[in-house]
Amino acid sequence: MTAMILNNETRLLITGGTGTFGRSFIKRVLDLYPKISRLVILSRDELKQWELQQEFPDQKYPQVRFMLGDIRDKDRLRRAFQGIDTVVHAAALKQ
Repeated sequence: MTAMILNNETRLLITGGTGTFGRSFIKRVLDLYPKISRLVILSRDELKQWELQQEFPDQKYPQVRFMLGDIRDKDRLRRAFQGIDTVVHAAALKQ
């Protein structure tokens, strides 16, 4: 297993970012690296993304971006990866 090293220059994408793990991970990253360069949250759930946008508003967290998408959509995933140097894969199908 490789240790993940983050810093303020990191451009991070988290798949499944609106799930239980993703939400906790996002909070932890923003606590430790409040000036992280970019944090992209990819998920399929519009409602959960809206809820996270209320928790992490643009005015306070301009580095956070929300992207609707499914990891099974290769083109959308490629688009999400543009400009990203670190990916945390937390997406899952629960059913």
